[in-house]
Amino acid sequence: MGGRPLHILDTPGQTPTVVLESGLANPATVWSWVLQQLREDTRAVAYDRPGIGWSAAGRTRLDGARYPEHLLEVLHRASARAPFVLVGHSVGGLLIRIFAEQHPELTAGLVFVDSTHPDQYQRSPRQWAGLPLFRQSLDRMITRAALRLPVGNAATEALEFLPARVSGPTTQAMFRFSSLRAARGELNLSQVDWSSRAALLTSVTPCPVAVVSAAVTHEQDPVYAELQQELGALSPVSRLEIVAGASHESLLTDQLHAERVTDAIHWVIDNARDGAAPVETPSPAVRNPAGPTAARCGPVTAEGEEDCGERLPKSWLRRPPG
Repeated sequence: MGGRPLHILDTPGQTPTVVLESGLANPATVWSWVLQQLREDTRAVAYDRPGIGWSAAGRTRLDGARYPEHLLEVLHRASARAPFVLVGHSVGGLLIRIFAEQHPELTAGLVFVDSTHPDQYQRSPRQWAGLPLFRQSLDRMITRAALRLPVGNAATEALEFLPARVSGPTTQAMFRFSSLRAARGELNLSQVDWSSRAALLTSVTPCPVAVVSAAVTHEQDPVYAELQQELGALSPVSRLEIVAGASHESLLTDQLHAERVTDAIHWVIDNARDGAAPVETPSPAVRNPAGPTAARCGPVTAEGEEDCGERLPKSWLRRPPG
């Protein structure tokens, strides 16, 4: 923000606008299958948070108090119109709750994709025990990236199943030093700030809520089902789906698994509250006049090079490149 480059992928279409909020370290391109599978008339926006992927790092941390204004600025710069269907993967689920709590008048519905629950580390022994190991793994990846050594884990393998044109560049962007360092800061924020602020949202009635979770995550954590059910309980208009064979990452990176996410988004759009007329996205209350440099672009050219100078064509988002 504040004049620094901000990477945005968007598609033209009608309201409600679908807003895609990624998990830790994930660039917007992890939503490539979902963006391609959305209906032709669906307006969608995905972006890289500060320091992640192709977006420059911010001058201050993106805590829960600043996040709603930050997202409004992103959407304002993308000329996206409310109301919004907010879609959050992993910790992105915390962020969409924060926005919905602050701006219910702009929220048409929520989709949680294997989402973090605000209380999961307090209530799930499995999640709590795995947190130090995850921090250690992330710190090792940061060290290897700083030394320009290969960074490989299950997440890099999952990215191989993205459309061929974005798979390699997405892996490079996600596991570069700056992205991993930003992700480490976001992990801390999710513990000390995002979770408590997300918990303030106790209902989004009458907005529809869809919860899509990975079967592998359920198998690994016996408390997970209860936590995911509570996400659905945010609205009486809700649906929950466990995707067989899916992992936390493959819900977005596997084409068939991503179809279940896209189907949930379509369901929320179709069940959005009546009378939600499109309106211009309000400018944030306090905004740097320069604003962010909103590069609505594809991160890769036809030659496979990074390119943040042009908008990613809708035709590319809607079908795999030839």
